[in-house]
Amino acid sequence: MLKQDRWLNGQRLDVAVRTLLGVGAGYALSALLAASLSVVLPAARAEAVMVATMLAFLAYAALIIWAYAARSARRLAAIWVALALVLWLAMAWGGQA
Repeated sequence: MLKQDRWLNGQRLDVAVRTLLGVGAGYALSALLAASLSVVLPAARAEAVMVATMLAFLAYAALIIWAYAARSARRLAAIWVALALVLWLAMAWGGQA
């Protein structure tokens, strides 16, 4: 008799984790990018927000692609946590000026 494959095997779990990273964490990172750029960019407030939002849309698409192109989901998550920390610090530092 043939052995049935488990529904949630390693490959499916990897795709699920990468999807959650790409959609969820990618959205959070792109929103953080938009917020930090809108504070840091040297332009009028409305123009800085508009430019930051447009760049965040591009970054969101790139982050989703990166989520599936990375070799390891664990390494990707570690890099994204470091990137989020840098963006948060830039936003906090830019708000002080």
